[in-house]
Amino acid sequence: MQGSKQFKHALLEGLLLGLRKRGVAASSDIMSFHERKRAIRLAADAALVNARGADATRWSRTMLADSELEHRRQNRGSEVSVKLIRERVLRRRSQRRKLGTAGSAAVLARAMVRKRTKVLRDIVPGGEGLDDEFTLLDETLDYAVCLKAQVSM
Repeated sequence: MQGSKQFKHALLEGLLLGLRKRGVAASSDIMSFHERKRAIRLAADAALVNARGADATRWSRTMLADSELEHRRQNRGSEVSVKLIRERVLRRRSQRRKLGTAGSAAVLARAMVRKRTKVLRDIVPGGEGLDDEFTLLDETLDYAVCLKAQVSM
């Protein structure tokens, strides 16, 4: 990764450009609270990806793709979000049914590791596509460093 001062400068510059581009810097009468919140989040994500480099890591490519998908979803309406919520609820129900009683401590430990790995895959953009735990940890570390730089600005 670039030096932290260069990275923070690139991140701040990208964020300011993104906010201007999305019209967040204009008066608050134009956008609702949720529109402004979404625009700020998208600008921050895009700035983070651009500062890190779009091809540098899997999470940065995934964030770039997700921001494009979010832009398309905004234009389609709320029907998509209802479908996504319904799918998420059904997935959680099926996962609860699969949970059974575990016998030994080793089985419990493996289940706990699997569960925490799954949570980590959900947190890191692009983590779902990683099969290897070592690669997942490497991506997580890189993502956490970038988020820390973003927060410390």
